[in-house]
Amino acid sequence: MTYRLVQNFSRRRALLISSDERTIATLGTTLGKLGLQVCQLPLENDRIRLPAEALDPKRDVLFLDGDLPFPLDEEYCARTLPPAPLIGLVGMEAPSRLKLLMQAGATSFIRKPVHGSSVFSALYLGINEYGKIQFLLQRSEQHERKRPQRRALIKAILEVMRIQAVDDEEAYQWLRRTSMQNRMNIEDFSQQLIEDPRLFLPEQLIRKTS
Repeated sequence: MTYRLVQNFSRRRALLISSDERTIATLGTTLGKLGLQVCQLPLENDRIRLPAEALDPKRDVLFLDGDLPFPLDEEYCARTLPPAPLIGLVGMEAPSRLKLLMQAGATSFIRKPVHGSSVFSALYLGINEYGKIQFLLQRSEQHERKRPQRRALIKAILEVMRIQAVDDEEAYQWLRRTSMQNRMNIEDFSQQLIEDPRLFLPEQLIRKTS
């Protein structure tokens, strides 16, 4: 299973965090032609007032102007990934400005003044790099969740081999078949089995091998 690249950005929502009117005008025109809904987020005391939970990474993409005093709340930066793909708008190339954009989680950049010809490439790279990182993080989390489940499966196979006096293949097939009969996946079934074999194994067999 691999990450599938996104090439069509219509019906997405571009959220502009900038006070640069020229930048906003160029992005608004170009992104509109690409099928995105464009919204400029209002700033209050140089910060946006939009909860991270209000963003949808499959719909929204943030354009953050690096020339602003840092406008994002801590909740945006206390994450491995920002709540939506974030594209940095680079004016002053001071290390401190670039650092802020990196800390915000920018996965692509556009040099200011913005030219329409550079927007699609930055959008493509920003959204797909974000999606790829998100995909890899989800796979890693799934792998970590399955580690104890795999241990439970191995223990269950050994328990069935001991109680039913069968080899490992027969034990696995029994687990697979019985888990399906109980409408459970084999890992969850194995966990329940090792916690209480009497739920699924004949009591006389358990007494015989105890």
